[in-house]
Amino acid sequence: MDNLEKEGSYAKTIALRYISRSAKSVKEVETRLKKKDIDEHIIGKTIDYLKSMGYLNDDIFARDWAASKIKNSLWGSNRIIYGLRQKGISEQIIKQIIENLETETTELDTAKVTLKKWLTKQGRGVSIKGQDKLKQKQKAFRHLHTKGFSMHVITTVIKKILHDGLEIDTDYIE
Repeated sequence: MDNLEKEGSYAKTIALRYISRSAKSVKEVETRLKKKDIDEHIIGKTIDYLKSMGYLNDDIFARDWAASKIKNSLWGSNRIIYGLRQKGISEQIIKQIIENLETETTELDTAKVTLKKWLTKQGRGVSIKGQDKLKQKQKAFRHLHTKGFSMHVITTVIKKILHDGLEIDTDYIE
């Protein structure tokens, strides 16, 4: 076995161990191999091998990653777009994922759940009694904004919950 074959085998071993823990994007695997000082040519061959075996697929990775962030982390579409870009997913795939995500209605539902959880952690339930409404709205806005919700979704949810004093439907929480 010559040096190139050894390095190729080493690169495959590193990559397989890395993706065995959780799904990764192509860019994440490339970055991992570069940190191990693997030759660019070997990295390319390793990536091609992993793709051919079905271990790497940015389309599937992006779809699953976005769905996980919506369900578990209650992220909005802006935060998901940013995260996918950080993972090296192409703009074409990102656009496709965002188009295929649940409609804006679902993003409103997610924002309601996010705000309800935040208000509950603040010890206020969905009430704003005893606190300046403007400050409460500003804090709620900042919280939803950091979660990646659009301005339209944020203002709609805040108006419905804080301004109108509407209760959040607890059916949203499992």
